[in-house]
Amino acid sequence: MDKDKLYVDSKGKIINIEPPKYGEVKLIIQNGRVVRSEITTSEQYK
Repeated sequence: MDKDKLYVDSKGKIINIEPPKYGEVKLIIQNGRVVRSEITTSEQYK
């Protein structure tokens, strides 16, 4: 299974964000623009 990809156009340049297999992606948006992205990865225990 392929991961999804997120493309963000910010200040005229395209940012490619690949989400982790387990975890979360937070986009901090201010005035309609992405000012920061945070990626937190987790592991699945078996």
